[in-house]
Amino acid sequence: MADINAAAQSCFSNYQTTKRSLISQHGCSDFEIDFEIRFALFLSGLIDGDTNASERAFLQASISALEWSPTYEGLLRSRIEKLPSYDLAQLRIAKEHPELAQLILRAAYAMALSDGTLSNDERFLLSNFADTTLANEKGRAAQAESEARSLFQSDSSPIFEQVEDTKEPSPEIDDNSTLEDELENLNKLIGLKEVKDEINRLVHFLEIQKQRESHDLKTTALSLHLVFSGNPGTGKTTVARILARIFKKMNVLKKGHLIETDRMGLVGQYVGHTAKKTSEIIDSALDGILFIDEAYSLVGGENDFGSEAIDTLVKRMEDDRDRLIVIVAGYPNDMDEFISTNPGLKSRFTKTILFSDYKPAELSKIFQIFCNNNQYETSNEALEKLDQVFGNALANANNDFGNGRYVRNLFEQAIRNQAMRLSQNKGELTKKDLTTLEAADFVLP
Repeated sequence: MADINAAAQSCFSNYQTTKRSLISQHGCSDFEIDFEIRFALFLSGLIDGDTNASERAFLQASISALEWSPTYEGLLRSRIEKLPSYDLAQLRIAKEHPELAQLILRAAYAMALSDGTLSNDERFLLSNFADTTLANEKGRAAQAESEARSLFQSDSSPIFEQVEDTKEPSPEIDDNSTLEDELENLNKLIGLKEVKDEINRLVHFLEIQKQRESHDLKTTALSLHLVFSGNPGTGKTTVARILARIFKKMNVLKKGHLIETDRMGLVGQYVGHTAKKTSEIIDSALDGILFIDEAYSLVGGENDFGSEAIDTLVKRMEDDRDRLIVIVAGYPNDMDEFISTNPGLKSRFTKTILFSDYKPAELSKIFQIFCNNNQYETSNEALEKLDQVFGNALANANNDFGNGRYVRNLFEQAIRNQAMRLSQNKGELTKKDLTTLEAADFVLP
């Protein structure tokens, strides 16, 4: 669709319907809904520098499609300019209502695509939009991307996988790495000392058992199903992927792939659907690891189908005990309650590995990785400010502190703030200007 006005009209075609529903059914504020849409458009235009001509044209077409008067648009813009920082925590309504989050992601995506290209910074922002507002609605994120791309006939590589009920399986591992290589990959991860120690002990135990077997000595059967217990962003999925490859190198698993899923991928919508759905995803995980994130969400009310998924899982863990390893993950207290709800779970998940929150120095190292991967660096003053930010965050952390996800959000917030700071500079920007994050780009609460 070449007409920028037609693209904007199509992008916001269901805006009024969605807005009326949120106001009438949930009591949401008219102005706050519009603010979140305007904030998303603002960030998409700003993220890779000052808004260019094509993005400005799409923005004006969007304002027209949204039927905002110049005065009203000025109020929204004034609200944005008064924000202390450009944090995605501003998307409060979108976080609670996926239909608005999908509309906002589609608008942000269209804004980013309006100039014909999708920069790395824009891809990073769009991914973070989806992680922040549609973490449990991956299908909506993929649909929003598809709809935005259709407006501009973009053929660049997609960000979000097109998924329906289950997540795409990881490919079978077929590389030249050794067991020692995979253990090194594990041990070089930042922090996670207790996790590394537990897995190294498990590997040594399995190695000794194999040697005993080679000498015709009795071996001890050990359940390899695991509980990964910890707050978000502590590396649970990353460790699970490495562990799958370790088990393949040790010939514990034939393929060594990892299938990631959650409640949405296991629980159906009607009687009889759940068992089939759960079995299908277990089939895809055979000879590898099935990783169930937020597994405690399977425990629902009396008429909930989550219990059917649990029963099916427990049975298949027994039937396919030589071909399937299951890792369930989630918050510590919730996972303890989850395991205790079913005797079958309690007997099969006998080992829990705790993923502790990162320490300030570890968070700083993770931040530097984001910088290195995206060609940014931090000044000495910024590093000092960063230490203050992490110290403050951990001092006030609650039970769902985001850890690595928090660092990712902070990095994105910093580069947005840097872009706003640099946009005020009327002179020519140097490479150092564009790559250096200063103390002013980090905002303490």
